[in-house]
Amino acid sequence: MTARKPTALKKLAGNPGKRPLPAREPHPQGGAPTCPDWMPPDGRRQWEAVVPELDRLGVLTSVDIAIVEAFCSLYAEFVAGMRAGKPIKTNVVASMRVHAQELGLTPAARSKVSVPPAAHDDPNEEFFRPILVR
Repeated sequence: MTARKPTALKKLAGNPGKRPLPAREPHPQGGAPTCPDWMPPDGRRQWEAVVPELDRLGVLTSVDIAIVEAFCSLYAEFVAGMRAGKPIKTNVVASMRVHAQELGLTPAARSKVSVPPAAHDDPNEEFFRPILVR
């Protein structure tokens, strides 16, 4: 059984399945959570790279902190193992991949997402953009 895709990601992808979106789905408060003090330095660097971007895309809410913490701490564990020359546990890599997919951080997950233009984007920009000849 595959995990259900979050509605925010379905909306960004243009609802490719064309199924009705949940009408009564809860909408937790948006915004980027603060990185916890206990996060290892490599996890903190990953947090600082990922969280602002997820927040900018509007797919991060206040209740997503646990999955972001788990992803970043798993990343730190992965990096520490690589630096020490230790074999990386398969479950660490698998867990990191699952968490990344849940957050839309893998190339495959991103390929299913289409970000709407920002409010300040010019709607005519695409029309007037010069066509590049290869």
